[in-house]
Amino acid sequence: MKKLVVGFLFLLLALTVIGCSGGTADTTPAPAVSDTASPAATTQETTAAQSGEKVQVTILGTLKPEIAAQVEAAIATYNAAQDKYEVVSIPLDTNPVEKMTTLYASGNAPTIMGMGQEFAQFQQNLLDLTDAEFSKHALPGTQDPVTVNGRVYGMPLTVEAFGLLYNKSVLDAAVGGGFDPNSMQTRSDLQALMDQINALDGKTALHLSPMDWSLGAHVTNLLFAPQSAERDERLQFMEDLKAGNVALMDNEVFTGWADTFDLLKEYNVNAASPLSADYDQGALALGSGEVGLWFMGNWAFPQLSEIGPDTEFGILPYPIGDDPTTYGNTQISIGVPFYMVIDASQSTPEEQQGAIDFLNWLVTDATGQDYYINQFKFIPVFDTFTTRPTDSMSQQILNYLENGRSLEWMNSLYPPDGWPTMGVSMQKYLTNTIDRAGLAEEFTDYWQGVDK
Repeated sequence: MKKLVVGFLFLLLALTVIGCSGGTADTTPAPAVSDTASPAATTQETTAAQSGEKVQVTILGTLKPEIAAQVEAAIATYNAAQDKYEVVSIPLDTNPVEKMTTLYASGNAPTIMGMGQEFAQFQQNLLDLTDAEFSKHALPGTQDPVTVNGRVYGMPLTVEAFGLLYNKSVLDAAVGGGFDPNSMQTRSDLQALMDQINALDGKTALHLSPMDWSLGAHVTNLLFAPQSAERDERLQFMEDLKAGNVALMDNEVFTGWADTFDLLKEYNVNAASPLSADYDQGALALGSGEVGLWFMGNWAFPQLSEIGPDTEFGILPYPIGDDPTTYGNTQISIGVPFYMVIDASQSTPEEQQGAIDFLNWLVTDATGQDYYINQFKFIPVFDTFTTRPTDSMSQQILNYLENGRSLEWMNSLYPPDGWPTMGVSMQKYLTNTIDRAGLAEEFTDYWQGVDK
């Protein structure tokens, strides 16, 4: 498993869908926890312990917005199952970096947070989790991005994948029988499938969501990740782009990637008004069978399964050419979306222990695991799980993973303002405000402006 996982489990976050932005944070070294607990805080904890009150553990947001209700139910179950801690969620009413920066500045940092690219900005404020029970059971390589000088500072939540999600009943009808996902190996295969879907009465091939995080992080990953099967070469491409040594219009992967995106633009159900669509419309369109395909990630599965409870859903690659052997044509992007971290600079030792207890409960307790697998629809990255996900999409992703058909989340290596900036450029391209040369120019200008 290590060979399969280490190469590509590098984060993103996005609120996922993803969730990071160009905000700044106070990254001065955090004092030791024992030095940060104010007399008032210490007195409050002592009084709580003496009175039998539960220690309050705050968590920013609800892990992921798509499963907010399920996470709140899990929190309620955990709170009722023990009498020492009370986990409560803090509303996430802005992007995570801005929210965390504001809360830290006001002295009200959450105990538990989800972090991706912003990890480096906040790392000195985070608790060392090397000896936590969940760290002992995390699959090899999954904690590498949050390991500093041999010490672990985060818990990988799950692995996720993005690509062309599909409604199997629509695709079965389109091909006149049982749809075989392995039949999709080239751009021509994709175009033929979309033509077959469009030929069905009342069906349209594709929903293409226009959110900047989807276009700027996930779609662009299909430009960077297939540059080479060798990670060093992918990283070098990124460095060459920064240095101005890449002519994107002459880059074969860029051309193939853009050709495929042009195809998605053409077959998009919202082609006449591409920015009018939103995430929920995509879930409804695919879940109800209005469309056969939706470029998105498996984090949408809980919503899809609610809309189409008896429908089978799967995921296909985003092909970048017509040669089935081309790297990227038959792989999907798989990675750790973000990590759960614990504050060390403003939380008390009791709050920190409560946070560890809750995270351990999610991945080691039978009830927590039931929520994790069956309610959150997560793909486990811990050896404590003896059962595999039962839904078709998760099983398919595991199959891609175990057979080495995975692309690295290169978007996890973007600067914090990378996906928002490129997302705007992609929205311009989606609406034909700029042409392909203009898109290449905007990408190039952005990367050459990145601090070296």
